Amino acid sequence: MSKIEASVLAFYGEVDPEVTSTVEPTAAAMKRLGKSYEAHVEPGASHAFMMYQVEGENGAAIVDAWPRAIAFLNDHTK
Repeated sequence: MSKIEASVLAFYGEVDPEVTSTVEPTAAAMKRLGKSYEAHVEPGASHAFMMYQVEGENGAAIVDAWPRAIAFLNDHTK
């Protein structure tokens, strides 16, 4: 993590405990290193929830994540 130079935006599906268990330790490590890290755990969403939008699942997570991602990119890629 010490080599990360860009701001990081991370989305996690709540229904993925192996991955979501890493959010807090990652946030703490990034903060300790002075890195920009913004994490969102999407309620009820599965792992890789953006990939499963065509199956009708994870709709609320997708609706929440897209505007956040676009705003983040607008703020960090000028």
